This record gives sequence, structure tokens and C-alpha cells, in this order.
Amino acid sequence: MSRADQQGDELTIGRSGAPDTLGPAQRAADGEAQLFRGDGAHAPDTVIDHGEYAGLTVRAASVRGTYGRYVGGAREDDYALGRSDDGRWLVVALADGLTSASASHLAATLAVRTALQQTLRLLAEGPVDRLELHGVFQSAAYQLRRGAEPMLPRKGLEPTADHIAGLFATTLLVAVVPTERAPGEPVRLGRVGDSNAWRLGSGGWEPLLTSKLDDAPVTSSAVNALPRLPERVESAVADIDANHTLVLASDGVTDPFGPAHEGAVADYLRARWHPVLPEPLEFARHVSFRGQSWDDDRTAIAIANIPGSAPSIALP
Repeated sequence: MSRADQQGDELTIGRSGAPDTLGPAQRAADGEAQLFRGDGAHAPDTVIDHGEYAGLTVRAASVRGTYGRYVGGAREDDYALGRSDDGRWLVVALADGLTSASASHLAATLAVRTALQQTLRLLAEGPVDRLELHGVFQSAAYQLRRGAEPMLPRKGLEPTADHIAGLFATTLLVAVVPTERAPGEPVRLGRVGDSNAWRLGSGGWEPLLTSKLDDAPVTSSAVNALPRLPERVESAVADIDANHTLVLASDGVTDPFGPAHEGAVADYLRARWHPVLPEPLEFARHVSFRGQSWDDDRTAIAIANIPGSAPSIALP
């Protein structure tokens, strides 16, 4: 092993492709991950995607956190990627299922698939300027309610809002990213929950939606989540040029950044994801960083070479 110091936190380089450890190691990190969930089923521990599309370079990974790996829990994060019929847009959906919901892993998968299909349908029907992301989240919430209802009788539960949320609850982040066929167009974002989109450049990490780390000195455990739909879906329009990388991430990746987005984890990922994205397996290894009490599932999608204009953010 080799060791390096990073802003006062010890960085331990993992052997043979193992995740790196920042700061104090977790006791469970050295054990072997459980292959099967508690119900005897298997689901992928890690999902990796990579490639190029219409001028964009994409890296994506979703991994179980330390806790889920070593107690046999399901990966509660999921994501989906798709392209518009005219090739002008890459659509990304990312969901982080709430641990308090017993089937949150199913909810996350259903949410990203529904959001992707609905967004692509709306892009096929009209110009992007008329894209109404609130309707996308409405569709996802409806499908989550429908998906949960058949499961309720088996658990002796009534189809109430509370019981449905106790089964299926997930955050959802949607991004519509311009390709080389739509130069100068901004990135369009919408979300329910606390996953975020970030503009990564030489100056560090800039959140494109409200960061919960900025909201209060103490992070609240209360999270907005589907299928409960707030009156207003948080949205943003952001210009991102080719000198920056768009990163969509669940809070398992970014909560360790710290209030100023300048902690050891933020610096660790910035140094490895900018200005050039790493190879796919390295990207997934970076997402799997270990240390302290960081044991949540992690999902990140990084998109480079976006043909945008000068960086700026406009909130509708």
C-alpha cells in the first residue's frame, strides 16, 4: 500500500483495485460483501456504464455502500440513460431509494424508468422550451403508487398514502443534457429529494440545485420523496461549457463533501474527474471510496464535452 496526505485526512490507496480509504477506516470495510440479500435474492452490487454519444463523454456507476454490502442489503440507488429521437438530447434519471421504505430498491428502478420514458416522450412531442418536468415527476409518482398497491395486501396493509410510502419511497433527479446537435443549449434539471447536479471545474464543485449542505448547519434527516409529490418540483437551467463536467450524484457521494464542498472527498474526486474523466472501472472504484461513517449507497453520472456557453445559472 502507498499512503498520501490530503488536507489533514489520511488517504490509503486500495490494493488490487480495492476502494481507497479517506480518514479513519470502517471496521466492516475489510470483510467480504454478502452476495445475496436477506430474502435470498441477488441483485447487482455494482453497475457501470461508459461511452460516447453525439460528442458527449459519459461515465456512470451505481454501487452499494459499505452497510448494504456487509449486511446483505439491496442497492437502493438506480439510474437510467436515454437519447431523444432527434439526437439532440441525452436524458439522465437518478433515484435514491429511502432506507425507511422496505422496497425502496424497486421504487428507485421504477422511478428512473418512468421518468426516462416520459421525458423522451415529451421531447418527441414538442420543443424543449415547452418541456414540463413537473409532469414527468407526476407520472413517476403515479407509477410508484400503482407499483406498491399489489404488494400491500400481502403485508396486511391498506392502500393509504403512509403505507404506500412505507413500501415505495425514493428521490428522483432528471437532467436533459444537450449534445453536439444542440450547441449552446442549457442543461435542464428537475428533482424531488436531495440528489444534486454539480458543475465541476478547476475551481471545484458548484451545486446547480440547492445543496442541503448549504441550507443549515445540521443536515436534517427529513427528505422529500416520491410518491408524495410537492406542489413545486425544484428545477434549474444551467449553461455548462466544454471546460466543465456535469456530475449528477446521490447524497451518498456528495454528503461527505462538507459544507463548503472542499473536504477530502470533494478534493479526491475533483482531482480524479477533472479535467479528464477516468477509465470506467477507475470511475466506479472512485465512487466506492471508504472512510469514517460514509456507508450509504452511491451513484454518480459524469458527462463531459457539453457544447454549452459561458457558465451561468438561471432559476425559473
